[in-house]
Amino acid sequence: MSPAAHSTAEPASPASPLAVLQSILSNPTDLDFVKQFTTDDFVYVSLNYEHSELKQIMPWAGTNKGTDGLVQTFIDVGRYWRTDDFQIQDSFENENGAAIFGSFTYTSTVLGKTVTSPFAVLARGENGKLSYVQFMEDTFATVRSFRESGEYLIKANPDGSETSV
Repeated sequence: MSPAAHSTAEPASPASPLAVLQSILSNPTDLDFVKQFTTDDFVYVSLNYEHSELKQIMPWAGTNKGTDGLVQTFIDVGRYWRTDDFQIQDSFENENGAAIFGSFTYTSTVLGKTVTSPFAVLARGENGKLSYVQFMEDTFATVRSFRESGEYLIKANPDGSETSV
């Protein structure tokens, strides 16, 4: 996720969910700024609903209640990775929601590993405020930017074959 997201879509109306989401993305690490665009019962879902192992690697992963979770995610992502590229490829909205799709390239700050991932953001809200935001990415890729060593032996194919990654 990048604080400097720009859409190629036509400008949304001032209080539309897409316009609100774009406003948040313009300054996502400022809690007071973001709070003006979220409801008191705001929920942010990052990467999954709840996964304790992933949360050990990416502390922001899971369901977060309150605007603080969204803002802290942007702060932490900026600490864990350098954003090399962030491209919005498309966006859609309806009366009560919006979606943004794109890709990003991050380089991990500790190991210097670079990854590129697609992303999708779903936002729900009305009356100029968002009540729900969900962010999805290729978490397998982003977590691998932290992997220093080791292999996984994967047994997923029903034909019995194995893959090492």
